Amino acid sequence: MNKMLVKILILIPILGFSQNWTIPTIDWQGETATKNTYVDLLKLKDRNSLIIRIAYSSYWTKGQNSEFIVYQNDGKVLRFNVFQPNSTELKTKIKRKRISKKEYEQYWNHLNDIVQGDKYLIDKSKLNITEKKGEELGTIKTVSVSDGANYSFSMCQGKNYIAYGSYSPITFIEREFPGWQERQKLVDLMNGFVELTERY
Repeated sequence: MNKMLVKILILIPILGFSQNWTIPTIDWQGETATKNTYVDLLKLKDRNSLIIRIAYSSYWTKGQNSEFIVYQNDGKVLRFNVFQPNSTELKTKIKRKRISKKEYEQYWNHLNDIVQGDKYLIDKSKLNITEKKGEELGTIKTVSVSDGANYSFSMCQGKNYIAYGSYSPITFIEREFPGWQERQKLVDLMNGFVELTERY
């Protein structure tokens, strides 16, 4: 077999294997005045990484538990578990989670599926509606949840960001309050990344 053919046969799988490992184009919702603080919090060398954050907090947790997935421009994927306490007297705890190189592809495939399917585009104005029309004319039905959890999801790269937050979304989804479909999109978006981290 000639040397040129050998080089081509070696190069094709490499190109095919890494071609999806590029941060996709995202329709950003906003821009910050400075670069996001997560770059320094996680001590990232690639300051233009795509950072995805899934977070939950409630009165009982005394802070916010976050899962960070970092997509670097060199194709690597990093994961971190972070606990940020409500009290300024306590320190933030950061734990890096290992991902093997063979699992990078699962993370990139999931990201591309989310972006190409526009699954990350949610109407944030409908994520926290707590009132709806009552059964009788002129009445309003409200729901108050005292011990629910805040769901937070964000994507950021450089100064660009997308951020969503919803309080106790499952309660309002089950009761089909206005905006419940958007709440369901948020829950599905977050669960998809959580399931990814649990599997790989």
